[in-house]
Amino acid sequence: MKMHARLSLKTENDGVIDGLEWFLCLQDTGRWRFKPRGLNITWSSNEHYWTMPEKGTDDPAELLKVCWLEINGSTPKPLSKGERYALSFKISMTEDTFGWQEAPAFMMAKVGKKGIAKWARINLADVQVDHEMEVPFGKLRFEVSKNAQDTTLYFGFYELWCGGWKGGLRIHEAVVEEMPD
Repeated sequence: MKMHARLSLKTENDGVIDGLEWFLCLQDTGRWRFKPRGLNITWSSNEHYWTMPEKGTDDPAELLKVCWLEINGSTPKPLSKGERYALSFKISMTEDTFGWQEAPAFMMAKVGKKGIAKWARINLADVQVDHEMEVPFGKLRFEVSKNAQDTTLYFGFYELWCGGWKGGLRIHEAVVEEMPD
């Protein structure tokens, strides 16, 4: 059973925009898929930095150039206590990729706003051009404590430490899925 949700995303320039589009919650398979317009991508409203997909398409968001990569999301419903999950991003690189040699990117998953963040290092310089792949290799795995008060997952994809310009990254989707025992 597919369920669609409406989201509003805040942007730097225009307050709130109509943002649903491609947030799919696939409850029958125990996973959530977040398409680019269902994520909060810093600078995405500025066409000098990002090319965002047209509404209603399955196209990726394409990073043209930024010195601050920050992509955030959260699950629309709480995760189940005592269960294990995995986070991954489906990405690809364009032919004119640049700036990824200087510093790795990082993915983060945190259960609850006050939870402990779990991190994975991603070396984007090793990603082949025009080859869609899932990162990190083996996925970022985490468990929801049986005692957790807040079981919403907060996650992100970042490179904000080197300060250099980078580009050529495509974000196809983020996936959060329940892992079998």
